[in-house]
Amino acid sequence: MKSILILIDGSENDTESLCCALAFARATGSRLTVLHPNAQGATLYTFAESVFAAPATAAPAEAAARAEAAFNTVCAGQTATFQVFQGDAAEAIAAAGYGHDLVIVERLSAEEGPQAAQLNAALFETGRPVMITPPTPPAAMPARIAIAWNGAAQSARSVRSALPLLQKAEDAVILLGSGQRDLPTNVLTAYLKDYGIQPHVEHYDSDHLTARARGRALIAAVQAVGAGMLVAGAYGESGSADIAGLGRATKKIVTAAPFPVFLQA
Repeated sequence: MKSILILIDGSENDTESLCCALAFARATGSRLTVLHPNAQGATLYTFAESVFAAPATAAPAEAAARAEAAFNTVCAGQTATFQVFQGDAAEAIAAAGYGHDLVIVERLSAEEGPQAAQLNAALFETGRPVMITPPTPPAAMPARIAIAWNGAAQSARSVRSALPLLQKAEDAVILLGSGQRDLPTNVLTAYLKDYGIQPHVEHYDSDHLTARARGRALIAAVQAVGAGMLVAGAYGESGSADIAGLGRATKKIVTAAPFPVFLQA
């Protein structure tokens, strides 16, 4: 992993989100691109290592100033670049996401609207894995990472993309729900050991639950094993400005998980 992209909008939690992104960038030796979308910006101009937009109204200017101030506070002296993109957040992700190994977005507060469009762009338009940070993200790499495993291609792709992070953690836990209790894990375990990762397997109860309840059960299982991050597959397809195309368990995870969630479609 060499490059990470995060969007910030000039809100109060920008500093916390940047601290989380910087922790992952430091752990993997990645450069960090901090992108601020400005849908009402007039033109782009460049100064030193930063790219800025001249906004048409005061409100976008104030948001951009707050975003840049958060960047300067957190990322001073780091391998990081601040940019302002002329366009909305979804357009910014689609334009820049594929040029990075990981796209970081903030946890959704609703299943439709701009945040959902942003997540859809990250998951389905960049071809890259996505990390969703909670409202109070960790300021350091989690010591333990959980893997939600069901043998599906999405899970396999997510595990492969998460290897640089899994290698930096102290250990990994493979979580199997009740429906996967008999699913063999020897191939996955051997694969992870090839990369110096020594996982162990834990089971959690997901029988006779609705899809959203299975999402809640997975969140509880991650917390029960003391993991600070979840690696999982993202199931579904883009729904533009909503996440209607995602599976119901995935919807619950992306809107409620209190820890970073690493996803790949």
